[in-house]
Amino acid sequence: MSESPAALLARLRRASPLVTRSLVAASVLGVLATIAIIVQAVAIAGAVSTLVAHRANAVTGPILWLLGATLVRAVAVGASEPVGASLAAPVRRDLRRRALRQLVHQGRSTNLDATVQLLTRGVDEVEAFLVASVPSLVLAALAPLTLLVYLTARDWLSGVIVAVSALLLPIFMWLLGLAAKDAMEQRWRDQQRLAAYFGDVVRGMIVLKSVNRSGAALAGLDAIGASLTASTMATLRVAFLSSFALELLSSLATALVALVLGLRLVHGAVSLDVALVVLLLTPEVFVPLRRAASQYHASSTGVAAAAEVLALLEGERDSGTRPAPARAPRIELVDLVVAAGVEPVSAVIEPGSLVTVRGPSGVGKSTLAAVIAGLADPVSGAVLVNGVDLADLDRDAWHDRIGWLAQEPVLRGATVRDAVVQGRTVEDRVVRELLDSLDLDIELEHPLTEGATLSAGERRRVALAACLVALPVVLVLDEPTSHLDAASEVAVRAAIDASTATRVIVTHRRLVGDGEIVLER
Repeated sequence: MSESPAALLARLRRASPLVTRSLVAASVLGVLATIAIIVQAVAIAGAVSTLVAHRANAVTGPILWLLGATLVRAVAVGASEPVGASLAAPVRRDLRRRALRQLVHQGRSTNLDATVQLLTRGVDEVEAFLVASVPSLVLAALAPLTLLVYLTARDWLSGVIVAVSALLLPIFMWLLGLAAKDAMEQRWRDQQRLAAYFGDVVRGMIVLKSVNRSGAALAGLDAIGASLTASTMATLRVAFLSSFALELLSSLATALVALVLGLRLVHGAVSLDVALVVLLLTPEVFVPLRRAASQYHASSTGVAAAAEVLALLEGERDSGTRPAPARAPRIELVDLVVAAGVEPVSAVIEPGSLVTVRGPSGVGKSTLAAVIAGLADPVSGAVLVNGVDLADLDRDAWHDRIGWLAQEPVLRGATVRDAVVQGRTVEDRVVRELLDSLDLDIELEHPLTEGATLSAGERRRVALAACLVALPVVLVLDEPTSHLDAASEVAVRAAIDASTATRVIVTHRRLVGDGEIVLER
């Protein structure tokens, strides 16, 4: 079941301290707007009472108060969205960065398209939740309570009537929220399924056509789309029903207060200015509650997406604070166990040296490389970098300083140039020279789209070039010479030997280096 927005907001605050800034800004603006509403009501009531008493010369003061309060309210309400957006944007970037890092760390095998949907539209919806729903939730908590206290102080009977009516609203909202929960979660799941299934169908359409199964795949796509339509309509029905119920209840409460005030005003039990203030403020008690209910349904996707992002971040490791080394470091493995049933490893890798990691298949060589790269946790033991536990280093800084070549490298970018430079400022001449040194005769503008694929060996050398171009202090390479012919292998070995980084190479072959780590069961 999905969480309430308040509980989800509390989890967001724990996950990202930046959320607190949005809460503080929304609280300040909400308090200002509420105070301005009270001043407006008092000013209007005072102006009308003054005119009724035929004291037109005394109406200037209330009018000036009214203009000032209107200006303050307009500024507070108008600034709410842009201020919220400016504060929520860093939260979006923080959540997306940490979620991506966690996915890399966990090595998740979830569908790529569903993951892209979560980290793009899902995280964007979380931002929308913070921009629109958070101010509404804060105002729904602060404004009615403040207004009720003021109403009770001015006229206790009207305050009691409004309080009883206002207490019924959360009950209605809770009941309708229960009805909306399943629809909201189902809608988000259907969006995830549609994104994942659509991506799979597009990528496999050639194969599906060849075996005459494209019709069944398209039928499955239609079924998921129909399910998404049904869950969206279910959410809309609940939203319309809740809006109708809340509008009806608030209208009845306002009418009841007006009726009682009218009778009491006729019998002289209440003054005109008090009656006007109460009558003007009564609808304002219900406005924040209705707006919060409306935003709750509007942000349903953000609520579901935030819950999934937070679930992903629950296993996030705390990043250390020690700075990463700026030069090739000394790496020490202390009784390191990377997988169950594997013997502990202790070794010292001197600065700038080249050490190979060997062992039978399945013994954990790639896992050891990932542990040294800070992408996986060992079963036991420790990795020391210049005598400092790797867990105590700033993880982002460490990742920026190392070159990591996975067993199955993924090239990111639209062209070979993009895949190599990875957003860095690197001259084309440098990229060209690096590719030539790896015996890779390929144009920098060569596309990496489907239909313009590279061979396995070319992909590995492009990924290696992306590692080398950043001038890392540590190189962790998993089978860098696989899928290569003899000439290309010699070029790759020469490029690795020319690096001054501390190098750890996973390989099945015996290579000439400064040392060797052998994993055994």
